[in-house]
Amino acid sequence: MLEQARCRVRVANVSDRVEFHQKDLTQLDFPDSSFRYAFSWGVIIHIREAEKALDELVRIVEPGGKLALYLTNKTAADHKIESLMRFVRRKPLTDFHSLPFGDGIWYDMNNHKLWLWRFDAQTIVNYLADKGLVLKHRRIGELSEIQRRLQGLPRHLLLRLNNLAYSLNIPPYIAATSLFVFEKKRR
Repeated sequence: MLEQARCRVRVANVSDRVEFHQKDLTQLDFPDSSFRYAFSWGVIIHIREAEKALDELVRIVEPGGKLALYLTNKTAADHKIESLMRFVRRKPLTDFHSLPFGDGIWYDMNNHKLWLWRFDAQTIVNYLADKGLVLKHRRIGELSEIQRRLQGLPRHLLLRLNNLAYSLNIPPYIAATSLFVFEKKRR
């Protein structure tokens, strides 16, 4: 992912304005209040110790700064569709965990275990509020992520549906992903 990001920065001709660091999000070595803005796009969803990762992000954002999170959604229509299809096909999810921040599951991906959260949005909002962050904005990310498993016309149609849902700003609680923007209170 870092190499893809570096390539995109080179192509955009902004290499002089961007730095890349590979870090453990549960143990960042940046000083407190190091950044005015922090953005986690689809990273925390794969960290089993989400509380530690969130605490670190809160710690490194300066007062008055913003933290943006792109997270999966426990109440997404995708999960209901997947559950129905698994029931019909008699292929239940295994290694599924209901936890305080939402539901999580270990998936087999390329012969490795990959953790995936389905976050409870209100729990995340409340947790971060207790840490001094106020939700400023939440909107739909993607209505569905099912297109990632499809090809051809069905994939194309679902991508168009995602774009339409985003432009219509449908309620984020039915979407597969949401973008949250929090502001850290000034002391």
